[in-house]
Amino acid sequence: MNKKDFEPYKRLFEEAYAEYLEFLKQNNPIKYRKEKREKRKVTSSRFNFYLKTGNSFVAEERDSVIGYVASQTIPYMHGVDKLLWIEYVVVKPEFRKRGVGTALLQKLLDFAKHNGIDRIYTTINPDNEASIKLHQKVGFNVESWKIASLRIIQ
Repeated sequence: MNKKDFEPYKRLFEEAYAEYLEFLKQNNPIKYRKEKREKRKVTSSRFNFYLKTGNSFVAEERDSVIGYVASQTIPYMHGVDKLLWIEYVVVKPEFRKRGVGTALLQKLLDFAKHNGIDRIYTTINPDNEASIKLHQKVGFNVESWKIASLRIIQ
């Protein structure tokens, strides 16, 4: 990933987020209304954060970004020293089921092996069968669990 990838990264995020909102609209209207209010966006500072991690990667075809994995290294969490947290895996719809997501995750696994990272974590929407299958394909143990979060309102 490099600076020139910002606009394609942003467009891919927006496409994937719109797809996610449409899924929620059809399957979970309450969560859809809540999520729509938050209006997630990619800013240059968020992109630069992942750019600086050195462990976020893009997939390209003919010099065009067709997917990306955004991740960060966390020095300690859940009793594990040095883990990698995956925030997003995004692939353009027309390139899905062609090995792009697998290649991105494999690049991340290789990075982890060469950099002494103990474990890789991520969250997956339990209704996202494609994401579950992708992660299982490269060896992730996908379990059912709940997320607890608290939004701090200033």
